Amino acid sequence: MQKYNILFFSLLLLCSACTGDKLPKGVIERDKMVNLLTQIHIADGTLFTELQVPDTLYKHGFSRFVTVLKNFHTDTNQFKKSMKYYCNQPEILAVMYDEISDKIKFKSDSLNKVIQAQMQIDQKRRADSLQKLPKQLQNVQPATTVPVTPPAGKFNNHRFIPKPKPNAGPVE
Repeated sequence: MQKYNILFFSLLLLCSACTGDKLPKGVIERDKMVNLLTQIHIADGTLFTELQVPDTLYKHGFSRFVTVLKNFHTDTNQFKKSMKYYCNQPEILAVMYDEISDKIKFKSDSLNKVIQAQMQIDQKRRADSLQKLPKQLQNVQPATTVPVTPPAGKFNNHRFIPKPKPNAGPVE
């Protein structure tokens, strides 16, 4: 009997040691989770451009996160379960966040290139429009203003000096 108990527990130990690379049921796959977290962090970053009122953040922030989850055909419970699983696997999560930061950096760099190209186009358009102005408009001097001098004599501004009232004595 003792031999069977030892065999049973050794097989149980052996089976529990072999976890494998299979994800538990309901956990989002690694690549899909990387893309999902990338979009969630982008949505989170866009909230900093809005007025930081708690009610506004709740309205707009929650709807943005729900939209991202709908785009990936998942819900909040599945996302929470997946995050809990990946947080218990710190080596995998660290590699995932390296990929996420690379993707966000790539997107911000490409966006910066587009913005710089648009700024160069605008600068060229402004320079061209200044060259098209007629010569007489470029040489026009601004109009000079004539200083206003106060009238000679004692200056008395009656508008700000209150006039005494005849019956404005103290109340007895």
